[in-house]
Amino acid sequence: DVDMEMDEIAEDYRKTHDDKSLGGKGCNLFLNMLRNTAVRRALLLGVMLQLFQQFSGINTVIYYSATILVMSGASANKAIWLSAAVSTANVAFTFIGIVSVERLGRKILLLGSMIVMMIGLTLLGISFIVIDRSSQGILTTGVGECIAVSDSCYSCVGSALCGVCSSLAGELMCISNNATDLIKSTCEGGRITDVCKTEYSWMAVVGLVVYIMGFAPGMGPLPWTINSEIFPNWSRDTAMSITTTTNWVCNSIISQTFLQLTNVATTSGAFFIYCGITFIGMIYFFICLPETKGGSLEDTEELFSSSFTFVGFKTGLKKREIVDNEVE
Repeated sequence: DVDMEMDEIAEDYRKTHDDKSLGGKGCNLFLNMLRNTAVRRALLLGVMLQLFQQFSGINTVIYYSATILVMSGASANKAIWLSAAVSTANVAFTFIGIVSVERLGRKILLLGSMIVMMIGLTLLGISFIVIDRSSQGILTTGVGECIAVSDSCYSCVGSALCGVCSSLAGELMCISNNATDLIKSTCEGGRITDVCKTEYSWMAVVGLVVYIMGFAPGMGPLPWTINSEIFPNWSRDTAMSITTTTNWVCNSIISQTFLQLTNVATTSGAFFIYCGITFIGMIYFFICLPETKGGSLEDTEELFSSSFTFVGFKTGLKKREIVDNEVE
């Protein structure tokens, strides 16, 4: 019945308008959100979802996938095509999340996603250790400021200042990227390269794909899905703005610090750090994330009002239904 549906829409609009009026505006609205136990807990969870999504390192993979593959020994041309394959995997595995989110539930899909991501990050870290050790036998002669990083080909190209020159005599030299054209003319092809030939580049490719396989169906879309479900009408606009701002601030931090982190902690160390952060996030969500599948906004608000921890995978809605049935 069209009239009945229109009446329901009008009633929903009126209720939403009344709820927002009760919440207040501006600073008063924000203070009311902090005073409200359910909203405060939901807001903390929403911020943490966005924070751990970014600090798990996703945008280092999205923005720097070609750079990561070049670091692993792939040629620049091959790295571009392989990074396109990684992005394609991101799109393809997102559909798995669309199909399975209502079947598996938000919590189990999110935690499963983070486990696969940790496997991918661990593979990436191990791959760069293997690549580094395999390049130890490729001795280089340091020139000028690059002497300090000339113990292997990989350590040479790992420096932002230096690159490898393969001399016409077959000797590898670690020289400055700002070397004169005269010095570059002594290199094969007349150029300095940042690629060390290795047979283990495939390990980094596998690590990237596994990481994306984990991220795309779970940790990618679910922070946005869950955030849309855990806030009452009167606070949703402001709460979503806060969580979205958190996402972009963390995005900026992680993308601006990746290359510096690889210089300080090595490339493998950077991925192990992201893996550790993902593990901490997984523990937090196992304890503090409720299963919201099948619940209404009122159900979810009641969940956060009654508890701060939600260990396990059953929904609070199902538990309340059981209690109600027992009372009846």
